[in-house]
Amino acid sequence: MKSPWVSGFNPLILLIFALVPILSASGLETINLGPLFYMEKDEETGEKKIDALGPFISYKKEAHETEYGLRPLFYNYEDTQKDRTSFDFTYPLFSYRTFEGDTKLQALVYIFYYKSDLKESGFREREYTLFPILFARHAEDPQRSFFAVFPIYGNMKHKYGKDRIQFFLFPLFLQTENNGFTNSNFIWPFIGYYSGNGAKGGRLWPVYGKKTVGDSLRDEFALWPIYMKRDREFYGERISSLAVLPFYYSMDMPGRKQRTYAWPFFTHIENTNRNFERWDMPWPFVTFSRGDVNTNRIFPLFSVKREEDFESGYALWPLYSWRKHTLPDYKIKRKAIAFFLYKDVQNIPITDEGRDSRAINVWPLFTYRRLPDGTAYFRFISPLETFLQDNAPRERNWMPLWTIFRWNKDEEGNHVSSFLWNTFRTESTKKGVKVELRPIIPVISYENTDEKDKFHILGGLFGYSKDKENNKKVLKFLFIPVNIS
Repeated sequence: MKSPWVSGFNPLILLIFALVPILSASGLETINLGPLFYMEKDEETGEKKIDALGPFISYKKEAHETEYGLRPLFYNYEDTQKDRTSFDFTYPLFSYRTFEGDTKLQALVYIFYYKSDLKESGFREREYTLFPILFARHAEDPQRSFFAVFPIYGNMKHKYGKDRIQFFLFPLFLQTENNGFTNSNFIWPFIGYYSGNGAKGGRLWPVYGKKTVGDSLRDEFALWPIYMKRDREFYGERISSLAVLPFYYSMDMPGRKQRTYAWPFFTHIENTNRNFERWDMPWPFVTFSRGDVNTNRIFPLFSVKREEDFESGYALWPLYSWRKHTLPDYKIKRKAIAFFLYKDVQNIPITDEGRDSRAINVWPLFTYRRLPDGTAYFRFISPLETFLQDNAPRERNWMPLWTIFRWNKDEEGNHVSSFLWNTFRTESTKKGVKVELRPIIPVISYENTDEKDKFHILGGLFGYSKDKENNKKVLKFLFIPVNIS
């Protein structure tokens, strides 16, 4: 049985779309019917903005950009100047993107993924993923093409950080290659051996394993993770480590020495590269360090860590935490209460040319941001912005649904605010101020601009207006205008 809300909602949507061309063709630059319908247009630039049924229907057209949507069902965005399109259907379940001939498509939050890149030669490279079953790529270079059906057979190339991943009846056989090294596995991860580029060795996990690569690497374990030993060369420096867990762990490298006894109860680190000593007793609950890095931590009561250009700490973790970072041109200050309930991030310029910025989130109530270019905004309610800032699809598809109050400031200092999707709306520009209370019908409207002064109640049941160009003054009583010039 169809609900009366649905049966009444569909005709209302059709009515709104039918009225759009009629209302758009009117000579009015702004039409405000509160949350039911709002439109503003600029005849000189051709820019237009329409919001209908509160946050559900949206249309916007600017110089090179056009966007429209029925939230949260779908939203479409197009930028002809950048040759970019974006279409979302119940985001993030389905999204489609194009950019300068390239295409990306994902469904069910990347369970299905399709990518198409147009190369300079004109060849269109395609890649398909149906995770975790199907993986395929048709590339211009045949050495980068592959096909895989998990867990039956696969020979993937340049995927997931490896030069090649090959498997057959996984976990029966798995082989990976990277930088000339080959890791072959039988009944992964229990049996394996290493080859290629000087690598030798094998493993019977977790009983015993050994891997050597000339003089640059020697890796060995027995009864993993009880005994582990590694000696390797890293950017020309030797790094050696030995673990007999949980009794002993050591690591030695130029400028740094670490000893751990009865892990994690006691650890001592001596770092001459950064000129500090550290003691953990036990880690991570009690930590002290002295030198260029000064740390005092008793978890979860308090922690303070100071370096030359960095400071962090907390009190009654996770109740309150802070962080300060000094860069050559500005300082970053961050404060948080209970992880995400309250977050405050400031960028404070040090140089005269720098511009400050700030972001405040009080979850789930509001978000405030001030950007370096002078723009700013405020949103109430704000359940996702604290986790997904600067996420354009989230802002287009979901944010207007719960933002019952918003305030925006542009680079020129103009302010616009809206409560309950234009039921109460204010504008403050260089030309003047406009205030409207319109729960569909006009209740109060006030305007004080360079062109006119106006104050009306109930759309002119009572009111006053003044045309500043010809100094014409009009009173309204019961909708009857009286010239009092």
